[in-house]
Amino acid sequence: MIPAAAVLLSETAGDALASLEADTRDKSQAIARRARALRSILLADCLHGEVVRKSAIPKALRARYDLTNLYVEDLPGFWRLLHTVAKVDSRRVIIVVEIVGHKAYSQWFPGRRD
Repeated sequence: MIPAAAVLLSETAGDALASLEADTRDKSQAIARRARALRSILLADCLHGEVVRKSAIPKALRARYDLTNLYVEDLPGFWRLLHTVAKVDSRRVIIVVEIVGHKAYSQWFPGRRD
């Protein structure tokens, strides 16, 4: 297990999490709770989650976030949390780049099984 110094949220991921937390439906609350709970797991092991091959990282995400690595965490309701490991001031950090539903995830990763 490789620890990380911090877990940061991209603006997009932060907006998605805030939207989920503001939604009163049980499903949205469950997704938000699991996303928050992953923080401690990712701090302890920054390589946690399903590794996306470099060649399979969607061009749109690679360009938007300048990604060299990408990991996927399953959330309730077929939602996904996508994160990358980066160095900031010589410290290893996790950056949550996206928290997305099934529709957006399927557009980036067509043909992947759930």
